Amino acid sequence: MIVMVNLIYLEVINEKVNKIELERELEKALAIEFLYNYCQKNKLSVAKLKREIFILSYNQCGFFHASDIKPNGVLNDIETQPKPTLIVEYENGKLVVKETEYTKITKTSHS
Repeated sequence: MIVMVNLIYLEVINEKVNKIELERELEKALAIEFLYNYCQKNKLSVAKLKREIFILSYNQCGFFHASDIKPNGVLNDIETQPKPTLIVEYENGKLVVKETEYTKITKTSHS
């Protein structure tokens, strides 16, 4: 009986994890769709943006480029953090796109 309850519990947790993963992928897809014209206009690669880490928070979302630096404890903690490449913020009832000093990472290769 305990094994059966544990299996049911694991199935429920697995379904919740899959739902969370699906929601994250949908959120990222919507953000990319919103940014598509912006990227075309500013010569940013949508393909590169799709490979970036996507994070959604309360009033903003962002795309971050993973660090290539191998972590070495707290000695290089800041250098190993993902770099923000493009941010979308909700300000005054509008979505506003903000570039960062790292946006050049997503520039198209022929520009």
